[in-house]
Formats: sequence, C-alpha cells, structure tokens
Amino acid sequence: MILQKNLLWLLCLWCTVSLPAQSQSGLDADAITKFLYQHANDDSPGVAVGIVMDGRVAYEHYLGYANIEHAVKAGPATRFNIASNAKQFTALCILQLQMAGKLKLEDDFRTYLPDFYPDYPGKISISQLLCHTSGIRDVYYLWGLQGKTWWELFVDNQDALELLKRQRGFNFEPGTDYLYSNSNYILLTEIVKVLTETDFDDFAKSTFQALDMPNSSFLSNFMEVLPHKASPYGNWNGWKEYPFVTDVHGDGALFTTLGDQLQWEMMLQKNAGTILSAEMIERRQQPIAGSGTERYGYGLMFGEYKGKAYAYHDGSTGAYHATFLRFPTEGTAIVVMSNSGGVPTHYLAKQIADEVLDLEASEATFPAGPASVQGGIDPAASVGTYREVGGNGTIIRIKAERDTLVREIYQRDPVKLIKEEEGLYHYANNQALKKAFTKDEAGQVGFTLFIASQAPAVYRRLPAFHLERYNPQGILGSFFNAETETTVSIAHAGGDEYLITKNGRERKAKLVYRDFLRMNSYEINVVRDASGTVTGLNVDNDRVRNIVFEKLDKS
Repeated sequence: MILQKNLLWLLCLWCTVSLPAQSQSGLDADAITKFLYQHANDDSPGVAVGIVMDGRVAYEHYLGYANIEHAVKAGPATRFNIASNAKQFTALCILQLQMAGKLKLEDDFRTYLPDFYPDYPGKISISQLLCHTSGIRDVYYLWGLQGKTWWELFVDNQDALELLKRQRGFNFEPGTDYLYSNSNYILLTEIVKVLTETDFDDFAKSTFQALDMPNSSFLSNFMEVLPHKASPYGNWNGWKEYPFVTDVHGDGALFTTLGDQLQWEMMLQKNAGTILSAEMIERRQQPIAGSGTERYGYGLMFGEYKGKAYAYHDGSTGAYHATFLRFPTEGTAIVVMSNSGGVPTHYLAKQIADEVLDLEASEATFPAGPASVQGGIDPAASVGTYREVGGNGTIIRIKAERDTLVREIYQRDPVKLIKEEEGLYHYANNQALKKAFTKDEAGQVGFTLFIASQAPAVYRRLPAFHLERYNPQGILGSFFNAETETTVSIAHAGGDEYLITKNGRERKAKLVYRDFLRMNSYEINVVRDASGTVTGLNVDNDRVRNIVFEKLDKS
C-alpha cells in the first residue's frame, strides 16, 4: 500500500487537467456519422466514436442502446468493455513501477514470480511479456484445448495462473519470435500485485483517478454492479444478451467511457509533462528496444496504413468490440467502442481515418506480379504439395485436372488456375491473385503468390507424398497431454480422412501431408523416434504451439 500511495502522490504532482470537448473546423461530422449508420442504428446496441486532433476533441457521437431491455441509450456516461485495448493501461502500470525503481524491463519476470517455469534455464524478461515475445502460450487457447469455453467459466486470474504454471513448454524459445498471447498481460498484473502488495485493479484505479479518468476500472468480479455498464449483445434471430461470467482481467475487462478514452488521447498528444512525464509519454508510444520485435510495444501494435505510420490496437470480448488508431504525424487519434457483436470497429475506424485524413480508398502497396517470369516450367512439373516459407506455413496442393492446374487448401473450395503465360497463372475467382512458378539451379520448384494488397508469399515444393503408400496404423490410438490433462484418440475413416475424439467430441480431420493432419484450426504433426515408431503428437492452434501429446500405447 505504501508504494501505491507514493505513486498516486507522484502522479498527482503532475496536475490533472479536464479538457472540454470542442469542435474542430474542417471536419465533416455528417460524413463520419453516416459511417456509423452503416453498422448500427437508433434501435440497435450502441456504438461510441470519438476523434482527437491536435490535442482537442474534434468529434464525439453516440448511437443506439447501452441496454436494450431497459431502453437505456448509449451516451457520455456509458461504460464499454474495451477488451484488449486495456493492455496499454496494464503496460502503464508496469512503467510506473519501472520509473519508481521497483523493477527493470530487462529483469527476468520470475524474479518476482518464481513459481513459473522452474525448469527453463534461460531468461524471460518483463519486456518480452509486454511485447508478446516470451513464447508463453495463450491461456484461453489452453482452456479451448481442454474443451472449455472460457467466457462461460467462473474463472479468474488465479485460475489462469495455475494453468500456466503447469506448462513445461513454450510456443518458441523466449525472445526469438513474436506471437500475441493474453497470458503475458495476466502475468504482468501479478507482478504489479506482488510489488505493490495490493490488488492490480485497485492499483490501476488509483492511476485512472490521477489521470482524470474516473469512469475507468478493471472488472475483477463479473457480479459487481457497475453503474452505466453497457450490456453485450449478439444478433441470433433478434438481439440476445451475450453470456459473460469470467473474472479474468488485466489482459482485458477494462470498462470505460468514451470521454475517459478521449481524455487519454488528448493527454498523449498535448499534455507533455502536465500529467505524465514527457519521457514516459514518448517512451510508451514506441517499440521496446531489445524486446525482439518492432511490431508491438507497451500495449500498442505498430504498422502502416496507406502510407501513414500508426499505432493501434483492437479489442474483442464476446460482443464487446473496440479499436483505437493513432496517427502521430497527423496529430490524430480515432476511438471506436461498441457493445454489439455486429459492429466491425477496426473497419469502421479505418473508414473514418480515410475521411478525416483524406486517404485514397485503395492503394497498391505491394507488387501485383513478378518483375519477370521464368519460363521452362510446364504444368506437369508444377504438380505437387507446397508449403509457405515463413508466415503461417500454409500447405497448398497443386493438382492437374485434364489440361488445367487446380489449387487445393484444407477447408477451402478448389480453384482453377488460368494460364497467362508459361509459369504465370491467375486464380479463376480472382484475376488480381497471381501465382508465378520458379525453379532454382538444383531443380527445386516453388512459386510466389502476388496480390497488390499483401506482401508476396513464397512457397517451396515438399518431397513427393503418395497417400496410397501411407500406413495409418502407427498414428491410431490415444494420446495424452499432461499440461492440460487432455486425451485425444485417432481413428482412420478411409483415404486421407480421420476421426479425432477430443473431450468426448468426435471431429473430422484430414491427412494433408505425410504425418501432418488438420482438424479445423488445429495442426497436428506426428512425432516418431529414430526407428520410425510413432511416440506422440505435436499440436499447434494459433496462439498455442508445440503442445506435446504422448502416445499411450506405443506397441
């Protein structure tokens, strides 16, 4: 409590200033409001949008209901859940502790939480938690592996921490890659709790008070009565309230008003030392040096939109959605919040950015095709299975049907390739998507996918795989993962089709390549020993990788 009071006193020395909403000349408010009506209306769940330009509120608008059942309109008092947009404020709490000399970002986080990953000899720094380069698996996906729907569970941060303590592996070697994981920010809340000897949500609340954001707080108990809270709605043959019974917070679960968020954006743009120090403001708007990534910083993602550098974040929890975009060179920030599962806040924010910053509706950023086409590659030589180099490692199969090449990807419809010239094709359903085949000096065939809206993707052909020669017996049976206490069993349904039973539910799977199965979003690699005997499975699913299942019967 002593540290918390000292930090509150330190923040209050940087006197808070309430800035009134003002109109910004030159902004077409009617055009912006029309964008809102494309995604919501007066009788739908709510949406709140604000724009800050050069340190002043240029636009603020509310539409729809905060609570449909009681006909409560969304307005300045409405508190929306901004989900993962909360991470910037969790990061701010860590920055406060750093500036108070209580921690260093290069510290191994286990200095403060020694019960985690005791068998790992390397370092996992606090900065790696902040930037999602720790390799720690996402706890929500671990719950999903267990067959649990997290937002239907009566779980809290302690439940999440207990599951993370049982993990013995990582998505990747800490510090060597980037993969977004909510677990990182749940761990950060525990560090704040240990160092301040108070609950994280209480510490954060004192910070919000000092920042003149009195209507912002993390919800650590879903049963708590929160005045003016927006209820979440999904549209299933009419609006239904979305269930939400979880107490996990810090990675999200921040309820706040649009006014508080606009106050925050104004402070970041103009206060420069009156509330937070200029050093802290500048530091938290940039990537963290030595973290292993330039893509993420203190609860911020970094990128470029139509030639403009920007920082941003999206949040989504059930039917709650939120997005903020910051264009520092243009002195502009856009905030969108909604309690409707049907409002695409990121798309809406970019619609508004196009209008406010006068950006072109479309802009070709990447090459639309190869600079030159390598000849001498006939269609028959192009047939085979290819895997993306880097990226998501997507597997694509090229087949020949009569005189036509066909592209096949798991769970997508086959697409014919239309030949433009030898070695260059476009997709029958998208002429702008082109595939250029190449062959290196060793005779290795590959191809590059081109479309102007994305960076070119390179694929290399894998060794030939003949399904009719594949013996499925070794991969049949039961497999167990001790970290999540989950068992799966595999049965053969014929050809490349398999049935996988997980948590009592049978699902279809497909053998995409030798010893590699897909089951919806799960990627399952078969593990063999030196003699070729199957010993287990290595399972990936988006934000969790390298989940090891041991074969229960290895005979």
